[in-house]
Amino acid sequence: MLQWLRTHLVPHRMWAISLVLLAIRLTLGIGLALPGKAKVQTLLEKCAEDPLPDCEKDDTASNCATLRAAECKAKSLEKIAWFDGLRLFGHEKWKLPGGGKLNFTLAAVQEAGAGVAILLGVGTRFAALPAIAVMAVAMATAHWDTFNGQFAFTQETALLYLLLSLVLAAFGPGTVSLDGLWTRGGAGPGKAAKPAKSSKPKK
Repeated sequence: MLQWLRTHLVPHRMWAISLVLLAIRLTLGIGLALPGKAKVQTLLEKCAEDPLPDCEKDDTASNCATLRAAECKAKSLEKIAWFDGLRLFGHEKWKLPGGGKLNFTLAAVQEAGAGVAILLGVGTRFAALPAIAVMAVAMATAHWDTFNGQFAFTQETALLYLLLSLVLAAFGPGTVSLDGLWTRGGAGPGKAAKPAKSSKPKK
């Protein structure tokens, strides 16, 4: 009976774990990569490419391009100013070090980079670390008010992403990932590489 369980149940259980980890990676990777990309575009003022339907309907293309560039720059400055106003644990004097632009840049790069790496399953455990850092800072600053004794923090996406990042940091990406292919050489989940046969000296 035990032999049957080892042969049939354990491999299926490992595949199930890998599929769960894949679902976590897809959720977390997309949830980080898309906002990270938007932040990078705002930081580089690439959001000037966003359409302005009302303007393009009633005005010339050149004026609309000027308006898009101005709106994008204003959005970038607004985001940087918002990050500059973040405070740790709700204390007015505990400002994040580095200033708004540095923190906005770090959040943009970490979210975009970690999101893509987690999505593909490349260096997943290492990629989960900046994700943990970003979400922990988010919970300690922008979302700190949700810790109000009424369990409002359970509705926070930042907390969910923090927990999912901790899971990936602890358990890795699973077999259905580039990490899994490279480290296992294509072997199934839970199948460790076969040890080399030891040659016994002839007597």
